[in-house]
Formats: sequence, structure tokens, C-alpha cells
Amino acid sequence: MFDTYKDDFFSNYLYKKPFLFRKAASDITLSWRYVSEIYERSDPASLDFKLMNGHEVPKSKYLESYVNVGRLEYRYIKPIIYDYMRKGATLVYNRIRNEPFVSNISREIANFAQAQVITSGYAAFSAKPSYRCHWDTRDVFAVQLKGRKRWILKEPTFELPLYMQQTKDMPDAEEPEKVYLDVVLEEGDILYVPRGWWHNPIPMGEETFHLAVGTFAPTGFDYINWLVQKAPNIVDGRHNLHGFQESKESLDRFGKEFASLMSDESTYEQFMADYIGQHRVDSPISLGTLSDEKIVQLELTQKIRLNVNFLYQFSNDFVVVNGNKINLDEMSQKLINYINRNQACTVSDVLSIFSKYPKNKLHELLFQLALNDVLELISVSDGVVIGSEKNNATLNMV
Repeated sequence: MFDTYKDDFFSNYLYKKPFLFRKAASDITLSWRYVSEIYERSDPASLDFKLMNGHEVPKSKYLESYVNVGRLEYRYIKPIIYDYMRKGATLVYNRIRNEPFVSNISREIANFAQAQVITSGYAAFSAKPSYRCHWDTRDVFAVQLKGRKRWILKEPTFELPLYMQQTKDMPDAEEPEKVYLDVVLEEGDILYVPRGWWHNPIPMGEETFHLAVGTFAPTGFDYINWLVQKAPNIVDGRHNLHGFQESKESLDRFGKEFASLMSDESTYEQFMADYIGQHRVDSPISLGTLSDEKIVQLELTQKIRLNVNFLYQFSNDFVVVNGNKINLDEMSQKLINYINRNQACTVSDVLSIFSKYPKNKLHELLFQLALNDVLELISVSDGVVIGSEKNNATLNMV
């Protein structure tokens, strides 16, 4: 279980310093068979699939092409992959998608951090590091699922780097000598590493598999980039530039008007609406329920979850969920907020909590939200053990 309340984490750790959540994923049982299936379903030709051996191994070393019924396809050469990994390589799969087990973990962290996420997997069996000590340009929650891994963390030397400010882009960046944290992650542990913090994850000569869930919240830089699209509407920004003294007056006016635009709440909310409008949350398709015209309402036992990472309440009483703008009346506002707070609640729970509202109206609203991909229908089978793995990875988050 997370050892701190959410408010405490947001106040004292988020974007500030690392935090170790011991045994937050301790109820998850994962076999190498299931891990192997995740890698087997990946696209080895994609740039997101990597074999790291102190450096990235060229794909030509472990990838082969072949013609499959008239279509050129690719696959990795398993004996070569095995040989590299037996000698210390790490198999990396970035941007894992459409894997229910991984998606459930990613969703919970996304909801906790209130941000978009990208999830990567790292499998290894040796003591050889896959990367040198570096910083990331996103906050990372490292979820240790099999074996152990040692993490060495050092304080930032470059504060809050953006995507174009990676360690490799700054050859003069010097790794600090002082170690801030040297910790071994056990199965079920989650380590939060803010962007900019130097870190070196080191295998320990034994089996290890962890997920790195990178979280992406909007920054002032994102806001500025968006505002640039509004700048042509400012007349002084359209003036031709000559000498500085001749242009100074119009530039001053341009700067003041641009600054005024930046600090305007309605402009900020336009940005957030556009930004969140681009968010998409992967959720399983529910053909059996939502494609059948004979079904017009959800079962009372149906578990539901809001398809959102970050629920932002706009001043004009609307929210944006999975690309859908939802105007809120009193009932729908309370309903959306309740489902967001109580992920994986049932339809029966909703009807009980909102008993003063007409049941038929609630049923209709829930069904329409599901049809429009605002609500995920959680399958009953997601809660069963398949082989030796639980298909519904659940984190003990506070």
C-alpha cells in the first residue's frame, strides 16, 4: 500500500523528489510466460522495440524479414535474442499498448498522477546495466513486477528538463558524485523518480522485469507553444522588424499583450480543453454489450470506470473525457465525479448512491456514456487468474 496520502505526495514529492512505495503492487502475480507473450505481441521492427547491451543493438543483428503469403513481414531471431540476454542484454519494449494487464497498471498510475502516460517494459537476467546513469524528461513510476533491481539516484544538475533536453543532448552535463538514494526494488515496489533526477537502474544478476510508467503533465512550454498560434491576432506582432530602437515600442506593446493573453483564465481554459481533448485512454472494446441493438441498459453488476487520466472541471460546467466534451447538469456532474473517485464501481453502486434521481434516467445516461467511450465496461473475466497471472493488475493506491 502507498505509505503516504495522495495530498501529502502531491505537496511534498510530486515534481520535487523521489519516493518509494513499498509493496504497492504486492498482490500482482506475474509469470515469465505472460511477460513473454507481451513481447511476442509487439512489433520488433518498430523503433519502440529495443535490445540494449550497453548500447542499442542494431536491428539487423536480431531481426529477419520474410514473405508471409505475399506480404513482407519481420520477426526477431529468437536464438540471437536469447544469446544476447544470456550475456547481459536487456529487452526493452516502449509504448506498450492494448495489453490489459499493463493498461490496468498504467491507468491507475495515470489517475494517481493526473497525467498522460507511456509505459515501457524492461526484461533482463544479468547484472549488466542497459543504460548509463542519466536523467529522464518525464516523471517515472518504476513498477517492479519480477525479481529485484537496484536503483541509484542523484539530485538534478539541470532542473525540470523538457523533451529536447535529454542527457545525451548535453555533453557537458556532469553526473554528481553524491548519491541521494541507493535502493533495491523488490517485487511489488514502486519507485517514483521525478524528471531531471539522475538515475541508474542496475540488474542484480538474477531475473528482473519492471514497467516504467512515464507521466506527462502539461508544462508552461506546452502552453507557450499553443499560445504562439494565437499571436498572429495581435497587430503589433505582425509589424515588420528593422533596427531594435525603431521596433522597440511595438515589441513592448506586443510583449504586454501576449503576457496579458497568457495570464487570462479563459485563454488558459481554452488551452486545457485543447490539450485534454487530445488525451485518449485505451479501453477494451465491448462488442457483446454495446454492439447489440437489443441491449439498451447495463447490467446492475456491470463494473464501470471513467476513461480519463485527468478530470479537469472547466468553469463553463463541462469536462472532456476521451475526446468527448460533456456538458454537465447537476446530476451528471455528481455522477462523473463519483465514478472518477470510485473507479471500478458497479451500476448498482451508482443507482444506490443516486437514489433520489429517476432510475431510468440514470440507466440511460450510463449507457450513453459507455456507447461514447466515456465509460469503460470492465469485464468479469478481468478479475480471474489466468494461468499464474492476474489479468486485472491492481495497485494499492491511496
